[in-house]
Amino acid sequence: MQLHGAMVAALMGATEEARAAATADAFAALDALEGAFAERFGGKGFFAGDAPGYLDVALGGFIGWLRAWDTITGGIKLLDAGRVPLLAAWAERLAAHDAAKGVIPDPEPIAEFAKVLQARSAAAASS
Repeated sequence: MQLHGAMVAALMGATEEARAAATADAFAALDALEGAFAERFGGKGFFAGDAPGYLDVALGGFIGWLRAWDTITGGIKLLDAGRVPLLAAWAERLAAHDAAKGVIPDPEPIAEFAKVLQARSAAAASS
């Protein structure tokens, strides 16, 4: 499973077991990205090299959600510097880049929106 699908399944899963399995899939996807960054782009600041490129922009769209995840889930931190140090540092670099400042959303509104989605999903599942 890819990162986006795993995050959606972890957020909207019908059971605790489904959400836990999807969270494990999200960690696996991040571990794979960490490995790819280390193997192919090690020593560079971005996936594209010394400056952000297409992959940086595409993956950068997840930074707000990754930062909000521990609030959404009650403590599970996907973008953990202890687990994926290169990705965590990359996310900080990209968010600090002039082209990304003001574009990457704050985690708090994302967490609030996610709670609404979870409540709607739970209500739909119980009816």
